[in-house]
Amino acid sequence: MIGRIFLFEVRYWLRQPMVYIFFLLLGFMCGAAVAVDNIQIGGSIGSVYRNAPEVIYNFHGIMSFIALLMVTAFVNGTAIRDFQYDTAQIVFSTPITKAQYLIGKFLGSTFVAVIPLLGISIGIIVGSWWPTIDPERLGPTLLAPHLSALFMITFPNVLFISAVIFAVGILARSTVASFISAIVLMVGYLISQSLMSGLENEVSGALLDPFGLNALDQVTKYWTVSEKNSLLLPTSGVLLWNRLLWIVVSIAVFAFGYLRFSF
Repeated sequence: MIGRIFLFEVRYWLRQPMVYIFFLLLGFMCGAAVAVDNIQIGGSIGSVYRNAPEVIYNFHGIMSFIALLMVTAFVNGTAIRDFQYDTAQIVFSTPITKAQYLIGKFLGSTFVAVIPLLGISIGIIVGSWWPTIDPERLGPTLLAPHLSALFMITFPNVLFISAVIFAVGILARSTVASFISAIVLMVGYLISQSLMSGLENEVSGALLDPFGLNALDQVTKYWTVSEKNSLLLPTSGVLLWNRLLWIVVSIAVFAFGYLRFSF
């Protein structure tokens, strides 16, 4: 039953233009940042390749945070649809369990929310084909850095946002509450960044960052240009612990919403 609910959500959203609009928007922004010198995401990339692994990681980290409201739209829509359209009584009268209903919807909406973010990598690849780019500023198109960025940065970030918004959605059953929560999360994160910048212990600041940007910066800030052009993200150290910590937090937030929810 979880699989059927998951597939229903995926099919529902893939019929909506919003998925493709966000995919093209993110792809265009990242492609333009690679192809055009005057367009930057997260600051100047310096002398590294315009499609270097380190650039890919930064784009995924920054854009997955910027896309917070986009993820909210998908997850909130899934969380409150049955209450918004008064179909909840019909659904809950079937022999479906709370676990099947919530897990299926959560996984389906989270999966769909990741799809537009694939536009980040597609945009980088397509942007590197722009004919006016100096070939000396481009490295080889490598698949591994894109997969590393997706699984180490983008997916954990989407999971965290989805868990928070889904919990708010199923408990408050209000679009306004979900988007207010998203804005509070965004503003609170920006404020916390300024506070964490004063921490003497960089490891603590890196671990406490739910979007992993501090941990990513700590991992890559001493890389040479050659390393930025070639290295994959490490599968150990502060970045791994940051990702594991906030995956656990995401599961805990979902569990809180699950326990508080009632048919």
